[in-house]
Amino acid sequence: MKNFNEITPQQINLQKAEVPEGEITPDQKEILESAIIFVEYLTDHWPQVYTPEISEGMETETRLNYYLAGSLATMLLACAESFTEIDETQIPALVEVSTRKIPESARKILASFARQVGDLDYVPMDHYEADPKRLKKGGGGPSFDEVPEAGRKVLRRRKNQIMVMCDPVPRGIIGVVKVNVRGRDYYIARPDTILAYKVLHLLESYETEQEKFNVDFGKLFSALKEMYKQEELIQTTRQLFAHYEVKMEALNTRLNTVREKPEPYEKEIPKFIERVLANQELPSEIRTVLESLREQK
Repeated sequence: MKNFNEITPQQINLQKAEVPEGEITPDQKEILESAIIFVEYLTDHWPQVYTPEISEGMETETRLNYYLAGSLATMLLACAESFTEIDETQIPALVEVSTRKIPESARKILASFARQVGDLDYVPMDHYEADPKRLKKGGGGPSFDEVPEAGRKVLRRRKNQIMVMCDPVPRGIIGVVKVNVRGRDYYIARPDTILAYKVLHLLESYETEQEKFNVDFGKLFSALKEMYKQEELIQTTRQLFAHYEVKMEALNTRLNTVREKPEPYEKEIPKFIERVLANQELPSEIRTVLESLREQK
């Protein structure tokens, strides 16, 4: 295993040359570099895959423990030249389906999403949740002092925080791809699901983050349109919206058991979308996408 404490400034400078260039700040370039070093350390200590021990001479089948989501997944995608889709119906078995190229222009856009992360977002598989050596919610991962110094730049550390906070993401839509960054394979959320979750989050927080909505939505949608057909992106987002409504309706049902006057459930997503569409200064492309998402199919 590599001794991360022996990484020299010269090595880091050589590695930085591999990071996609684009309209990003020097600080974002450092964060991208740090993300790669952090994830390399993380997956060495908490492997993303395992091979079950079986009788000698029999075939083995590699299985998935967890995959990365959120900003870390986006940053890894920005540093890869392609991604290989995994058959979701076979997970945790890793059956590769097809590979899509990531155009340089898309990588430049994705690189502009480089930012510090306050939590390690990941999606655990059922068998991994039962593993006592797994990453755990809260401080059940690496400590800041254990992470190589060059890998800490990507982490946002709160006052007196000792451990990196881990946040297992509920599995709404299982979507996994494999990316190769500097000769190492990593498993991350499928890019179209990254967009879907980003859109949902931006819709939920629109009242306080209108400018962020326009910028993040526009850039991410533009990048992914170079890898997917627009209807593919819209369809995946609709699937997540449907899952969200089922989850919220179930929550409302539970709350009704303690309410004096039970309340019927009203779908949240249409209200979120109408709130955004009410903004007359909304960019035309975003408006078109939201109007399509609003349609019932």
